[in-house]
Amino acid sequence: VAGGLSVTRAATLIGCSRTSLRRWAQRFLADGRDGLVDHPRVGRPRKLDATAQALLETALAASPLDYDYPVTTWTVADLTDLLGRHGYQVSPATVYRALHRLDYRYRRPRHDLTHRQDADAVTSTKHVLAELQKRGLLPGLDSAWSTWMSAISTPIPTWSRSGNAGAFP
Repeated sequence: VAGGLSVTRAATLIGCSRTSLRRWAQRFLADGRDGLVDHPRVGRPRKLDATAQALLETALAASPLDYDYPVTTWTVADLTDLLGRHGYQVSPATVYRALHRLDYRYRRPRHDLTHRQDADAVTSTKHVLAELQKRGLLPGLDSAWSTWMSAISTPIPTWSRSGNAGAFP
């Protein structure tokens, strides 16, 4: 515009509307380059403040059992309820967005019960299965079976920050 182009032609060249270009030109003429700096925008404030976000991070680092929930993994519904107990009445969608903003992603837990297995029993069972397979009594057995004493699993964190390779065993 300062070089002699029409507002319409200049707006087409830079890919904006004529109204925006006029507004920018007026701001530039009034305040120079400082007039083109973005101003703070108004908008709806976030429903979860820094305290609520800190509560979410603290809760995700701990087990739901520590907060008297009868489960071993956090769900968005449980976290929404936890925030409600602390005075934040928000929807599950708000909690989900806050978790993603904090860079947390849900990962399905992998249950590993090897720590509950009796090593001698596993060795003995593998030996017996190998002998039965040699004798042809277990045809088509592709993998070794394992025995375990209890099906109660150990709580495994299901929420971790994206890219956190060491969060899961």
